[in-house]
Amino acid sequence: MIKLHKQSLDLLKKCLQKHNPDLIPIIENQNSNDYTVEFYNQLRQIVGDELIINGLNEDDEPNEYGLTLENLIDEIGRLFM
Repeated sequence: MIKLHKQSLDLLKKCLQKHNPDLIPIIENQNSNDYTVEFYNQLRQIVGDELIINGLNEDDEPNEYGLTLENLIDEIGRLFM
């Protein structure tokens, strides 16, 4: 399973459910050592898509949800650095 805090993992699953539900079993069942940088970047892109759709105010600044998504993108990035 992907190594994220429970709250972050739940948020990632929520994003995946909206944008690419086929990836949910992969993050739940696969050994995290098997994930590639490309896979992590795909997850970050999906969270970024959610950020663009629902995480910005009218002035294109991140709202509270957007800030949480930005933190998740950073957290996923730290998994492969």
